[in-house]
Amino acid sequence: MPRVLLVEDERSILKALSFELEDAGYEVLHASSYQEAASYISALECDLIVSDLFFSVEQGDGIQLLNEARRGERQIPFIAMTAFPETNIAVQAKKVLRDRFFVKPFYARDLRKKIGEILQKPRN
Repeated sequence: MPRVLLVEDERSILKALSFELEDAGYEVLHASSYQEAASYISALECDLIVSDLFFSVEQGDGIQLLNEARRGERQIPFIAMTAFPETNIAVQAKKVLRDRFFVKPFYARDLRKKIGEILQKPRN
């Protein structure tokens, strides 16, 4: 079963997306801060990351987490989401991620579809 790391500090969004992804057959790991997410990434415990770009704790942001996911031999696929698409961080993320960038609110079915597409592709 593929493992999806869901990084979101808004509890209601975390619960709703967790339900949707578990219903789609994914094992969902949860993180609500940069530090928690980085520990999952360093332990290589996930197959894909879905992350908000902004966290309530000022330890890091979504761009730093994206860079962490791309570090090393294993490139972990990354999907970003934000309610603030006009910020510098969001604009930077959208340039890098293109179709792996979601603006809140979005349809969960669209996220599920994108995750399915990504996880079906062969990886290094």
